[in-house]
Amino acid sequence: MSLNKNSLFFLTIIIFCTNISISQETPTMEQDSMSMQKLDEVVLTGESKVMSLSKKLFAVGVIDQKDIAKVAGNNLADILNYNLNITVTPDPSTGRSTISMFGLDGQYVKVLIDGIPMASDNGMGNNIDITQINLEDVERIEIVEGSMGVLYGDNAVAGVINIVTKRGPDGVYKWQIQLSAQEESVGSEYALFDKGRHIQNAKVSYQISDRTSVSIGGSRNDYAGFFNDFQGQNYVNIQDNAVVNDSLRGMEWNPKEQLTAYGNFNTRIGKHNLFYKIQYYDESVPVYNSFVNGRVDSNTGMVNPTALDENFDTQRTINNLNLTGPLKGPTIYNLSLSHQKQKRYYKQFVYNILQQGIESIIADDLSQSSEIWYSKGFVSNLVPKSSFFNLQLGYEFNHQTGFDAIATGEYSSDVVENTLENYDFFGVADFNLTDKFSLFPGARFTNNSQFGNKLIWSLSSTYDISNTFKIKAVFGSAFRAPNFEELFFYFVDSNHNVQGNPDLDPEDGISLFLNIEEKFRLSETGMLKTALKSYYFDIDGKIASVIDVDEQDRNLFTFDNVDRSRILGFSLENSLIMNRWQASLGMTYMGESTQIDASEDNNNDYLWSFNLQSSLGYTIPSINTTLSAQLKYTGRTQIVQSGTNGNVVGQTDDFTWMDASARTNITKNLSLTLGARNLFDIVRVNATDSPSGTHGSGGTPSRLFGNGRSYYLKLLYNLNFN
Repeated sequence: MSLNKNSLFFLTIIIFCTNISISQETPTMEQDSMSMQKLDEVVLTGESKVMSLSKKLFAVGVIDQKDIAKVAGNNLADILNYNLNITVTPDPSTGRSTISMFGLDGQYVKVLIDGIPMASDNGMGNNIDITQINLEDVERIEIVEGSMGVLYGDNAVAGVINIVTKRGPDGVYKWQIQLSAQEESVGSEYALFDKGRHIQNAKVSYQISDRTSVSIGGSRNDYAGFFNDFQGQNYVNIQDNAVVNDSLRGMEWNPKEQLTAYGNFNTRIGKHNLFYKIQYYDESVPVYNSFVNGRVDSNTGMVNPTALDENFDTQRTINNLNLTGPLKGPTIYNLSLSHQKQKRYYKQFVYNILQQGIESIIADDLSQSSEIWYSKGFVSNLVPKSSFFNLQLGYEFNHQTGFDAIATGEYSSDVVENTLENYDFFGVADFNLTDKFSLFPGARFTNNSQFGNKLIWSLSSTYDISNTFKIKAVFGSAFRAPNFEELFFYFVDSNHNVQGNPDLDPEDGISLFLNIEEKFRLSETGMLKTALKSYYFDIDGKIASVIDVDEQDRNLFTFDNVDRSRILGFSLENSLIMNRWQASLGMTYMGESTQIDASEDNNNDYLWSFNLQSSLGYTIPSINTTLSAQLKYTGRTQIVQSGTNGNVVGQTDDFTWMDASARTNITKNLSLTLGARNLFDIVRVNATDSPSGTHGSGGTPSRLFGNGRSYYLKLLYNLNFN
């Protein structure tokens, strides 16, 4: 690994630049924002100050640049872990971290970049690995809660997370140069070369004119993995010229290296705004086999240990274009175009442990490929002269081609490329029945190449009791289309027979959201915001893994519409700003009822869980410093799952996660962030619902949630000039 050299190089540059600017005056520290706040004009990107519909209908929370900087967040997983209604679930074997929202997994949450769905391993915008989303080029993160299928298409059942890109240099300067280096331990493990987490970022922005700006940048995140009790790639136990397989080779949490490069172009042409974003992403995840082959070299008579290791390399390119402006008077259009490609390469090879190199390559294949053409357009404020009625109309088009397969063995010749297309038309009406009460009926007609025509509908309402007391309700369909993996996955060889099901139907059901919010002005600098929320989902025909028999009488592992799921939840969220203090406290109580194979009569009582979230921040203007801490208690969760003797209830025990940090402006151009993650040293949590073979000490089933208590330091140098 050469990352440590890059870190030292970045640190040297930052320190050198600091010496140049150390004599410049230090500005007064601005008051940090709440970690979740309301924007006065928040809507999804390209719609800000253009369309207020999303803000009218849904509760929109915002995480801004200051919130990201306080915790030295590098990717989306670093930030969303603190959200009350979002749970981040890591997979140490693949390195992926996905989310669930209001009890629904990542298949029901849509992730957008500047309003455009992001390509994932098996779909468009859903089940995203949020560790792959770099935050160095992010202006803010918008979290929209509620079923949004009419506005944002299938699978936007629990909500939408939108990543908003920075548009150009900050302030009045033409040039902005940003350099940062971050060093972080992984639990107690850290070394400049082979342990810990090492991050470098660089960005240059230029304001060409008052209408046009460009920026380019790049980021490298090298996570060296979590050893815990494992001994790494080059470990082998040899006794009496024989290999002893003690299962200590490899890592508890596999390492990965992520590279991101991007460029942005933003310009105004008359009253119209054009924004173009290009991004390249590369991720490499090696997997070290714990089993060591102890063959003997026939020439020397000495044992020559090898292992069958793997590497997964994901490459993605994004080209996004947003165009917004007026059509006529206050009638506004918004047009988005995107081309995205993602490929995942799979390599399997024999690794010689003593020689520390690849001895031979067994497989070097393209295991997943996806190419997406996407377009969305809408026109809003179509009836601008009416105070009673308004209308928004739009379309959305998605064309995806590719495959998802592990192409090994005698049956792999059946792997073929598949195509999935969507043609959608949608509309939302706005009936202002009184000055305080409005209704918003909406519908989306979707035509899918795989399952035909479907209708997504919703009825939303808002009631403003006063300027500070507001009620919002959303009632609609809970529509989720099968993803590419569920339809077309293919992994067939002499030992495996796992295939998608192209005959799957979309899941459907109903969803209900209620949000009651009031703001209390405590003083000139103090405000308390309280929100009471309730939500309900009833999803029928839920897609689940099943075992069938194929034409050759072999067991076939596939997918089918067999389950039913109901979720009922209540949450109370409070946030406070008082002088230099910022605080929040929230709690949620959620029950889930799952009926496995709805054709059978089985117990489907609600299983309840309790979560709590809190944060505290304090600003010290005299030393330009902000102190902050975040705490989240995740209560015991239970799920119904199939067992050998019928359905059983599995559970994951409760645990508490806490982070703390201090951020200070050393000079006008240089800031320093020090912090600790996972203060309570969480690594594994007992979990009887974890996959078989996942065990902690003593053989107790468990789930890996963290790397243990970690510490980090980040230096950020920001130079603005004309």
